[in-house]
Amino acid sequence: MVDYKKMYLTLFNATEDAINALENVRQALIQAQRECEELYVSAPAQDEESESGELTVLSAT
Repeated sequence: MVDYKKMYLTLFNATEDAINALENVRQALIQAQRECEELYVSAPAQDEESESGELTVLSAT
């Protein structure tokens, strides 16, 4: 006889594990984004090259 309870629990547990793993990845990406934003905000103004290739000087005034 097929053990449907065992099959269900196996699939359910694997699904929960996958959801938890994805949530951990999501949180790691959010943390990395926050760290990058903080680095960007706290960095001193510096010269940047615009998309057109021209040099643009950013000022903090």
